[in-house]
Amino acid sequence: MWLLDDHGNFDRHEAIDTGREIPGETPPTALPNDEVITVRFGGYADGRGFSTGNRLRKMGFSGRLIAAGPLAPDQARHAFQSGFDAVLVEDDAAERQGERAWREAIKHSVGELYVSGIGSHGPERGIWRARHDH
Repeated sequence: MWLLDDHGNFDRHEAIDTGREIPGETPPTALPNDEVITVRFGGYADGRGFSTGNRLRKMGFSGRLIAAGPLAPDQARHAFQSGFDAVLVEDDAAERQGERAWREAIKHSVGELYVSGIGSHGPERGIWRARHDH
């Protein structure tokens, strides 16, 4: 398995201390007393894990917080912005999506990830801009 940290390091490990695992769709109601928590995302389109990570940080969790599950490389930046310290990537996902995509996942801005010229409102608007310009 692979681990992407918030500095852009993407390394393969035989074993990773993932601590206590909680499902992303069920945020805790009390502050966990664990040193490491892994939030398991239900799917790449299920953003509740981001909310769970954010909530844990707002509750005062100061330990290591790992995002795991079927995430895409372009979701890594959002994971770090939501309070995660690392993203756990299974071997098959790293192979399918490519090491380079993961290594460069946090090097690009949102605008670079959602390219202008391809969007829901014609070729002059990117997806990100279409969602955020009002």
